[in-house]
Amino acid sequence: MRMAWGISGAGHLLKESVEVIEKLSERHEIKIFLSRAGEEVAKMYHVLDRIERFPLVKESRQDFSFPSCGAFNLRKFDVFIISPATSNTIAKIRLGIADSLLSCCASQALKSRIPLILIPTDSKPIIETRAPNGQIFKIYVRKVDLEHLEALKEEGVIILEHPYEVEKALERFL
Repeated sequence: MRMAWGISGAGHLLKESVEVIEKLSERHEIKIFLSRAGEEVAKMYHVLDRIERFPLVKESRQDFSFPSCGAFNLRKFDVFIISPATSNTIAKIRLGIADSLLSCCASQALKSRIPLILIPTDSKPIIETRAPNGQIFKIYVRKVDLEHLEALKEEGVIILEHPYEVEKALERFL
């Protein structure tokens, strides 16, 4: 299977996402789409070197029209996964705002009927997560962020709670 995997600017679920990418790459072709914020956060969490081992599109090296997103229209991928997906990325996708690498790729994937799988950082009312220094803290998710997820589900977008669920979710496309 040919997968596009987007990484947005969140530390929550980032290391787990990279673990899943590494595991899935043993049997599938994966290209990573890394947002500017994703690149910054990957440095903070010390996983950028692992991400850079894969074919990679960095938002920081894209023009404003994000020409790499055309690969979705050309059906070069069988599925697009964004994990971790920040609330900002989720909101843009839901509202059709395609002004960043990941929101533009998601828009083109949906317009091309390529399945979209999102693993949001803010998927339930209270999230416990870990800072780069290891400190654990809680995030209290806003109602609007949860509403965006429900609306995307109604549109057929697959929403998962954890990257470890991706392998099982992909079975429906094999």
